[in-house]
Order: sequence, then structure tokens, then C-alpha cells
Amino acid sequence: MTLHLLVLDIPSNGHVLPKLDLVDRLVRRGHRITYVVAGGPADRVRRFGAEVVTYPSLNPLASLAEDDPAAATRAFFRENLEILRAAREHFGGERPDAVAYDEAAFQAGRLLSALWGLPPVLLTPSVVSNEHYSYFDHMERLAPGHRLADPVEEIAEALAGFGLGDRLEDFLWSTRRVRELTISFVPPRMQPEHETFDPEQVVFVGPSVEKRDFLGAWTPPAGATRVALVSLGSVRNGDAGFFETVARAFAGTTWHVVVSVGDGLDDADVERLAGLAPNVEVHRWVSNVSVLEHADVFVTHGGSGSLVEAWYTATPVVIVPPAPDFLPYADRTVELGAGRVIDPSELDADRLVAEATAVASDAAVVRRMLELQAHARAAGGARRAADVIEARLGVPAREAAS
Repeated sequence: MTLHLLVLDIPSNGHVLPKLDLVDRLVRRGHRITYVVAGGPADRVRRFGAEVVTYPSLNPLASLAEDDPAAATRAFFRENLEILRAAREHFGGERPDAVAYDEAAFQAGRLLSALWGLPPVLLTPSVVSNEHYSYFDHMERLAPGHRLADPVEEIAEALAGFGLGDRLEDFLWSTRRVRELTISFVPPRMQPEHETFDPEQVVFVGPSVEKRDFLGAWTPPAGATRVALVSLGSVRNGDAGFFETVARAFAGTTWHVVVSVGDGLDDADVERLAGLAPNVEVHRWVSNVSVLEHADVFVTHGGSGSLVEAWYTATPVVIVPPAPDFLPYADRTVELGAGRVIDPSELDADRLVAEATAVASDAAVVRRMLELQAHARAAGGARRAADVIEARLGVPAREAAS
């Protein structure tokens, strides 16, 4: 049996990259993938055999810099409507067999699933929430007053137009819980209270880090005795001051530092950073895993994708969370003994080098990272995700699945 799976996503590397190995495996197993995504990630998806449908993105990621607690939820809801429109226009009267969607495209995904009567599959690079654990409550405990606020009237009006006015709770970010088959690309132990999630509904497959050759390979230069990777991820990476602090902190030390700045800085800032220290190399993008395989420490914003990569390579972390939404991950990291956290308000050059040096040489942390690496790799990754999708959508089990 061949499946036709529709995948809905937002234009963010942090959300798209974990799905690439899954797309590749499903295509190589003979299935058809139609993938709706905008911007640069579209080409990255297309190379693995998916049919890509693009749309004019409204750049919802820019809303994350606003102070309005409803700015992001409003921007992402409007982006979801664009994703929905693109999918409906593309398919016309045709229908795929199921609709899979990123956590940030869950509104479009749940709408299409309901309107077309299709099985839904949530594909998330993050932890999830149920009746026992709420990521949003966790965040608010750590940063009181920083809870999302949905544009309820706008969402309600749109749902009424689709004949789904009685399902408002299913489409709100602030109260979102898993209600469908969910595949999470985090290891079970990264998920707080993971034992309370129904394993038939939520499958924690852990790292999906293959199929990123387009990011290039990295090898340490001769004489590099200690290596650090520094990144603020794919979304909140426009803080030139942070990267300058990093470069000046490690200048003149025995550390070799690889800095991945993403697309948040202009070319002049990148060029200036690259000239600050000979032992600090600056990239727009680099294969994190390729660097982490040689690294002694990962200085990170603490996003789920970055932490999963650190677990995959058994690399201790120093988390500098740039916003409240990263605090639950920082809290879980400390709870598990997998690294340290620096409040951005307390960050300076001496503190950064001291924490990086300390965590890299902490025998207990190193042992814990090796334990978490084994746990993460045993979760199954993209192969298990592909197996689950096939099994739940009626494809007979196969031997030695790719």
C-alpha cells in the first residue's frame, strides 16, 4: 500500500530539519509526500523527493520580538490560514491519505483534518502538553506574567466560517494539548512527566539528525585541543551583542570556537564578528552535529532541537535562554544534570568561559551525557517515526525497513 501524506510546516530550519530524514525514508519506501512550506526550507525539502507547495509567508517569526503577548499567536494563526489556503488550492478535489503538520502549523493541520475527514498526525520538534503536564504552565512558573494570549475573537470568527465554531479550544495556542497521533523528535526523558503520556498516542522518537549534508561537514583545525559550538538557533539569533561577547570571551584562550549565527545578523555584523579573534570562526549555518561530534561544550539558547543534538553527541551544554519560552528546557536540563544555565542578565565574558570550562570538565555531567546519548539513540529516530506512520495509516509491517 502506498500512502500520500500531506505535510504542513512553517519556514523555520528548526522545525523543518528534524523532518527531512523522515521525508527521505517515506519517499524511499515508495510513498508520496506533498510538503507545504515557504522560503529557504522549500529547496531543502524538495531534494529528498517531496513535492513542494510554496506560499507567500507572512514571516511570523518576526512577531517573536514584540512585547504584545498576542502578537506571536496572531501572526502564526494568520500564517496558518495562508498554509491552509495553499493546501486547499493545490489539491482542489483531490485528497491525500492523511495530513501531518508541525506544531506551529497545528491550526491549519487540524482544520484540514476536520474539513477533509483525514487522519491527523502531529510532528513536533518540541515537548508537548497533556492533562498532567503543561509546557505553558511550566513557562509561567519560571517567568510569571509571560503567558501567551490568543486572538480568540479572530480565531473564533475564522472557525465559524469553516463550520467549526464549537471547537475553539482545539485551536488555541495557550491551552493546546495533544489530541491526535503525535510524533515528537525529542527523547522520552527530555519530556517532563513523559510517563503520563499514552504511548499509543504520543511517540517520542528522539533525534532525527540525518540528511543535513547540505550544511557541510566540519573538522577541527590542527592543534585545537578544546572545541566549543555557540548558537542561538534558527529563530532568535539576531543578538549581535551576544555573539560579540562570545568572541571576546574566548579570544586568546586555548578554546577553538565555532559560532553559527543563522540569518538574524546582517553581513556587516557577521564580517565584524569574524575578525574579532583568530580562534573564533563564524558561519551563517554549519552542521551542528558535525561540530558537536568534536566539541567539549555547546553554548546554546536551549531550544529543543539544539538540546537533542547535544544529547545525540553527548555534549554538555551551557544554556543562555534569550526568552521565557526556553526556560522549561533549561529547567529540565538542570534537573537531569546535563548542563548549566546562565541568565542573560548575568552573562559576561569571564562567566561564560568559566561555566564552559567547568561543565566540560565535570565528570558527573560527562557521564550523564553519555547516559542520555544512549537513551536518545535508542528512541528510534526517523526510522521509528516512519514505522509508526505506516502502521497507524494501514501499511503492513515490513522487514528491515529503511
